[in-house]
Amino acid sequence: MNDPILFVPPIINVIVTGLFAGVIVRQYVTRRRIYQLYWSIALSMAFLATLAYIGMIAVQPTSGTGVLLFRLYYILGGALMPAWLGLGSIALISSQRVTRISVSVLTILSMLAAVLILLAEINMTKLSQIAGTPGTGTIQPGAWLVMTIILNTLGVVAVVGVALYSGWKLMRRQNSVGDMRTSNVLWANILILAGAILNAAAGTLARLLGVQNTFWLIMAVGWIVLFVGVLLANRRSSSSRSSAAPREAAQLLKR
Repeated sequence: MNDPILFVPPIINVIVTGLFAGVIVRQYVTRRRIYQLYWSIALSMAFLATLAYIGMIAVQPTSGTGVLLFRLYYILGGALMPAWLGLGSIALISSQRVTRISVSVLTILSMLAAVLILLAEINMTKLSQIAGTPGTGTIQPGAWLVMTIILNTLGVVAVVGVALYSGWKLMRRQNSVGDMRTSNVLWANILILAGAILNAAAGTLARLLGVQNTFWLIMAVGWIVLFVGVLLANRRSSSSRSSAAPREAAQLLKR
């Protein structure tokens, strides 16, 4: 068994993503905003993926159950979650028609990616040494890798792009009317942007540079920063619920 300290970051990820998903699910149940539904799906994927990772280690990665949990972890966390998080961002600022098209395309790509990962060959030697790492290189390269890169790229571009757009609109509004009340929302967008970049960087460092032992630590920091951004945004929403605000400034604020 590996050093127990290696399991601390994944456990932190389980806690943070679980709390994060609970907050957004409650918002969706209360307000029924479609973007909150897609964010809830994405955050639930992150929670279940990390839970599957920990379960895989507990039952031994190379066992039958361990291999199944590894595939589940990789499908939900490695391939699908970033794209569905990005879909929520797209739904926030796009028309219903654009959102419906995006959902249809993403559903097809997600099913294809899941099937490809389920059928891909696994390097059992690397799987036996996965504890504390994201498991990069455990699945033999193939079509699944192309799909995963496409889904991850689309998801990160959507989250980062919408956060930048929202922040830019807030800055313009603040400069034009001198409304300092939007400052909390602006900082919330900055934190959400920083969290998304950290999560993307964790995977990039692991895959391209071979830096795997810090993956879960970077992911934990990324989710915490993202979660703090949402909590800050929620605080701003609670204090100004009766005031008029532009739709772009409402990111993650509907309670």
